[in-house]
Amino acid sequence: MLNKLKPTLAIIDSGIGGISVLKALINKYKAGNYIYFADNLNMPYGNKSNKFLKSRLKNIIGNLKDNYKVDKVIVACNTASSVLKNEKLKDIYLIDFNKNYTYLTTCLTQKNNSGITTIADKTLASFIENNIYNKPKLNKIIKEHIKKHHLNDLKTIVLGCTHYELVADLFKKNLKNTLVLNNSDFLLNKINFSPETDELTILYLTSLNSKAYIEKLNDLTRR
Repeated sequence: MLNKLKPTLAIIDSGIGGISVLKALINKYKAGNYIYFADNLNMPYGNKSNKFLKSRLKNIIGNLKDNYKVDKVIVACNTASSVLKNEKLKDIYLIDFNKNYTYLTTCLTQKNNSGITTIADKTLASFIENNIYNKPKLNKIIKEHIKKHHLNDLKTIVLGCTHYELVADLFKKNLKNTLVLNNSDFLLNKINFSPETDELTILYLTSLNSKAYIEKLNDLTRR
């Protein structure tokens, strides 16, 4: 049961992608109060408009702070972070982009980061969301996308979508001579969070209520 008297860190994503961030936080702190919010009703974010997402994300953040006494919020989705990057939001952590890297992103992330070198894909995030347990199928599609986007020609590629990070092992497996980095890894050192508890508590919330989806999020966290 979530302890509202303890500091609470919320992670927001369009779907399962942000689990990679949640797992990294658990690995770092070993304990703490966490809320994971998956906006699966509106997944994928990469095909939505900036106007819609800006309003939607502010509403989600407001509800989490009002109803669950959340202290800090991590916007784990790269697309969502790119939408909110010019907004003045308190206690909100966004994923940044660095002009020194080349990123594999969604189309909206690319649109919102014109000064950054990006390679955008329209369908990969949704494919990963819907096939996360089918590794052979995922491996095949990752290989096809590597060829399609000529990723083998790069020295380094940063996975600029948390859905891509969930299958980072497949990118690394198929990119023998390319260094593969997770964009959310750069975020972890910026987070100032003190769990103040020895227990690990995670509350999963979704916009499209589904017991099976919550079980899926829980299972992916434990893997």
